[in-house]
Amino acid sequence: MCTIGAIVCRGPDGNAAVLGFKNSDSPPVGYWHGIAGAEGGYASLAYGIQPQKGVNAGMNERGVMLISSYFGCEIPAPDGRPAESFWLNDLRGSAQAEALARCGTAEEALALMLERYRETAEPTVGGSHVIADRGGKLLVFEHEGMETAWHDDSAQGWAARSNQALGLKSAEQASLPEAIRSDRELRLAKAQETLASLVRSGCGREDAVKALASLLASKRVSEDGTGASSSGDICADGVMHGRSNAALPHVTLSGLIWDASALVMHYTAGRPGRAPWQKIILGTRGTEPCWI
Repeated sequence: MCTIGAIVCRGPDGNAAVLGFKNSDSPPVGYWHGIAGAEGGYASLAYGIQPQKGVNAGMNERGVMLISSYFGCEIPAPDGRPAESFWLNDLRGSAQAEALARCGTAEEALALMLERYRETAEPTVGGSHVIADRGGKLLVFEHEGMETAWHDDSAQGWAARSNQALGLKSAEQASLPEAIRSDRELRLAKAQETLASLVRSGCGREDAVKALASLLASKRVSEDGTGASSSGDICADGVMHGRSNAALPHVTLSGLIWDASALVMHYTAGRPGRAPWQKIILGTRGTEPCWI
């Protein structure tokens, strides 16, 4: 599930704005947006999926973001299970919720995530996590089975993943069916192209938010020209392959963009491009329409 990333934007004034983004792709299940908190900890602008414990992605009041995506090398097979069952033995949400409540920097959050996955007694659902903070630190934490890896993309100014790991399981990923590899590779290439272009152009915050909203709504032109759902669509509408361990049609439940400087979460309740953008500002109550 999910195309994820973060970028450090520097406009003509030289000031940095750190933005994180995600499309939540899943078999249809319930989901939520809101402000999460913990006694004695930091509050967060958070997104969650009802079958998954904890926070699927979010940003805390210190501007630390943790944004997760599924990663795995298994070939999903139909087995009749309901969509909710595929989140069993999933540590990602609870570990991220703890990191958001406790950590004031990306480095602290990475250290906590590594600790939680190293101490687990058995393999959990695999994942890639973009971890960023308002200071411009961009890290990616990856895990599958009992293996973990991480990478620092701060110097590059952007980071992205689309259900793959770049630091582990390379042979296993190369041996996956072409349908799975293609869906993941096409989405990653599209995200990388968009982010690299924004950094090269010195794009400011407002233009970058608009570009990310367009990325999250984007779909490839289908081979038959009908506009039907296609492998490699950033915005999914029934894509079968490559996005989770469930052999079920996946749709984009929500698009999300976090702004670490303004402490804002922009989001859609439904597929970007169809559902309107709204926003929640940390420290306020309720939501507001948001025209990106």
